[in-house]
Amino acid sequence: MRIALALALLVSIFVHPAAQAATCLETTPEPPGLDVVRDALNVLSVQYFEPILSDELLSAAADALYETVNRDLAVPLNLAVAEPFGADEDTNWAQFSEDYCLAYVESAPGIEGDTLAYSSIRGMVNELDEAHTAFLTPQMYDAHQRWAAGDQQYEGIGARLRSDPLTIQYIFPGSPADQAGLRPGDQILTVDGEPVGDLSATEVAQFVRGEAGTLVSITIQRLGEPAPRTVDIIRASVKVPSLESRVIGDVGYLRIQDFPVPALYDDVLTEINRFNDLGLKGLILDLRANSGGRTDVGSRVASLFLERDTPIYLSTSRRGQTSARRATPPNEIWTRPVTVLIDGGTASMGEILAATLQEQGIAQLVGETTAGAVAGSIVIPLVDGSALQVTTVRIDSGLGRVLNNIGVEPDVSVPVLPEDLRGGADPQLDVAMSVLRTEINAAGEPAGPAVVGPAVALGS
Repeated sequence: MRIALALALLVSIFVHPAAQAATCLETTPEPPGLDVVRDALNVLSVQYFEPILSDELLSAAADALYETVNRDLAVPLNLAVAEPFGADEDTNWAQFSEDYCLAYVESAPGIEGDTLAYSSIRGMVNELDEAHTAFLTPQMYDAHQRWAAGDQQYEGIGARLRSDPLTIQYIFPGSPADQAGLRPGDQILTVDGEPVGDLSATEVAQFVRGEAGTLVSITIQRLGEPAPRTVDIIRASVKVPSLESRVIGDVGYLRIQDFPVPALYDDVLTEINRFNDLGLKGLILDLRANSGGRTDVGSRVASLFLERDTPIYLSTSRRGQTSARRATPPNEIWTRPVTVLIDGGTASMGEILAATLQEQGIAQLVGETTAGAVAGSIVIPLVDGSALQVTTVRIDSGLGRVLNNIGVEPDVSVPVLPEDLRGGADPQLDVAMSVLRTEINAAGEPAGPAVVGPAVALGS
């Protein structure tokens, strides 16, 4: 009798789910943004170049979600996950979905669904800690599409930044930053009142950029001044050329900003042919602050300095298959001495090009260690118009040197100080010219006249 009664109680427990408390998702319509998080999770799980587990991603997403919700509440919510995420992907997603629903229902007024979704996605991306994997808001994705189409125009203030410390490296002539009186060497402390000293130059650039005609307030510390100053700047459309070319005495100078479209290769080839026709003795290739771009474009540029079939880089897929990208004709269009300028802003294809020319003995590198952000990635749109840039292949140098998270070391190290920038000095270029002059003399080339030609912007 007692056994029968016990069995009846057990049956009643499991047969009557109505006795259990209803979950948030059962009583609330699916909160906005949850579908975007699911889309991002699927993209990362399928496309990322190394297999990753959903429990790692969702745990990071949940932590970021809680931080966002509790940041704006006087009394923080206790949304900690009752149990850690496990091995079953469906269970993990159900658990995270419930937490997301609770966070949305209990969050402070004014927090939108996309705020929670984007925080969760950034949490997953940050967990991977890979420079080529990033989340793009709809506005950032739109800017990426314009860049990929060859539109080098953006809306902002027209200043190039560098990190450690966060400093203005270059002001584009005639830009809003120029008109507002900002100078190279100014250290940026806050943007719209928010401290930015701990952020990278890339991260701060996203805060500084914005719709043309809008106001951004930047607090700077200028060398030699006792107190910081705040400068109000009206954003505008700024055109950034991909290539700058000039002649310095008997030396050609090319500054490549990035590798956005095939037309960049045509411009580089045109300028190198022009330098050859002028009988110039050497070349400065300036890759400082080169953010990278298309590897096919950068590889064609590299081929102009290399013998045919020289390995430019090695790529390894998620399945472990490795292949080499090699130099293709036309080759060795420039065969005279070359010196390459690099710095902490040199990234991706810029690093690959520098490493290849260094490995093959084509050029010495002058400046600072590069960013160490070398991998192959694709940009995949998400359901709401945002996107994920996802690393899909590992990329090493042509001779197998690991570049990602390490960078390329210069042959001659030359740091740049804020006072150099403020005074308009360029010690890295000065040293590069000295190194190149030594190479020219060793090659038996007579020195030409010290004449500086005007800069020509191309690819704009």
